[in-house]
Amino acid sequence: MKKTTIILFTILIMTGLLLSGCQTAAVDEVTPTPAESMTPVPSVEPEVTSLTFTDSMGRITEFDQIPETVISLSPTLTEIVYALDMGSKLIGRTDWCDYPDQVFEVPSVGNMDIPNFEVIVSLNPDVVAVSLITNEETVKKLEEAGIKCVVIDEETTFEGAYGNITLMGTLLGADDKAASIVSDMKQKVADITAKLTGVTPKTVYYIMGYGEYGDFTAGAGTFISELIKMAGGINVADDTTDWSYSVEKLVSHDPDVLICSLWAPASGLKTTAGYMDLSAVKKNAVYTIDDNLIQRIGPRITDGLYAVAKALHPTLF
Repeated sequence: MKKTTIILFTILIMTGLLLSGCQTAAVDEVTPTPAESMTPVPSVEPEVTSLTFTDSMGRITEFDQIPETVISLSPTLTEIVYALDMGSKLIGRTDWCDYPDQVFEVPSVGNMDIPNFEVIVSLNPDVVAVSLITNEETVKKLEEAGIKCVVIDEETTFEGAYGNITLMGTLLGADDKAASIVSDMKQKVADITAKLTGVTPKTVYYIMGYGEYGDFTAGAGTFISELIKMAGGINVADDTTDWSYSVEKLVSHDPDVLICSLWAPASGLKTTAGYMDLSAVKKNAVYTIDDNLIQRIGPRITDGLYAVAKALHPTLF
């Protein structure tokens, strides 16, 4: 009996040890060690995108990040900002910036050439986009005050417009949108000019002003003159590079079509000396087009091209 008891006791002890080991192993498998439970999760730092920007004048400006606030000192550049869907970044504009309508919710900093320096500084923009119209001393003064300025040239060609849209896209972090706008504009130009293939050009005179305060038009070398050619016309004022024009020369040309700016109401032509004798006036071949569509070399110039082409060749459009 003693021998049997000893054997049974030994078996119980060994069984207990085995069970104890299994329990310990089971605990080790499901319970993390203190070191493992306190290991911190690494944080992801936001990416900071710096920008080295070269403007139209070859001036290089360094930005720690893409500008988040901008003041535009050009109606054309303001239109580009909104076309890029970056209107939320615009915190200042000029008195002449009037498109689109939501621009009137943005405070004005005054004129294009000599804006209000104090207002600009108080708004503390990341960048001020200026044109060549802006006074150089104003730009210098702003930069001395720590305000970064970039100069975007007021271009006079379609290619220049494409380039400025691309530049503003880079400045505001909207490269893809800028590329899309330019692509759409080029397609519209191609569609319009394709319809004009083989047409007989019509002679045109663009009326910027007439009557008591003088007679004004767009002569040779201007964007408007080039646009008239693209639209299937011949600018009769290409015989001058001045903005003023004589009524006598206009009457001698007797153009097929007259295009009036909003500043030159067509309603007064029938009672104005010289103009009342023109064939276009007698035949009602007089059209009024929003000046900004053909004078601001920006996203809407394709609309201006379409409007002029339709005025000259209505049956094609």
